[in-house]
Amino acid sequence: MIMKARVLDAGYGVAVLVAALAVYFAGGGDDSVQQVANDPFWYPKVLLVLIGVCSVWLLVKSALGRSGTPPSSIQWRALAATAMISGAYLLAYEALGFVPSTLALMLVMSGVLGFRRPLWLVVISILFTATIWYGFADLLNRTPPGPALPSITSLFQ
Repeated sequence: MIMKARVLDAGYGVAVLVAALAVYFAGGGDDSVQQVANDPFWYPKVLLVLIGVCSVWLLVKSALGRSGTPPSSIQWRALAATAMISGAYLLAYEALGFVPSTLALMLVMSGVLGFRRPLWLVVISILFTATIWYGFADLLNRTPPGPALPSITSLFQ
C-alpha cells in the first residue's frame, strides 16, 4: 500500500511539474521589462511557480518514502465534473466577467465536491470573490478581464 502511495505522489508530481513548466514557458507576455503592476501575466506566473514548488514537494515526499495512504478509489464523476466546470469557468470568464463567473464557479464546484451547508457556501463565495475583486480593482488598480464593474469602494461613495 505504501508503494502505491509513493508511485501516485511521484506520478502526480511529475505530471503537474511538466504541465506547470509547459504553461509557464508557453504563456503570454512579451520580453519587455514592465513593472509588476502593469504586467498582466505576473499573477498567473506566480501561481505556476507555486504549483511547481508543490509538485517538487510531492516528488521529494515520494523519494523519502513519506507518502500517505492512497485513496481507496478515484471518484471519476467528481473528477470529470471538476474538469468540465473549470473549463466552463474559463470560457465564461471573458464573456460574463470575474464576479458572476467566480461566484458561479464557487457555488457549483462546492456542491459537486460535497460541501452541503448552503449558508456557509454563499457567505464564503461572496466574501472570497469580493476580496479578490477588491485586491485587483482597488489595491492593484487592475480590472479583471471581461465586462468591467466599478471598484468596491466606489459602490459605497
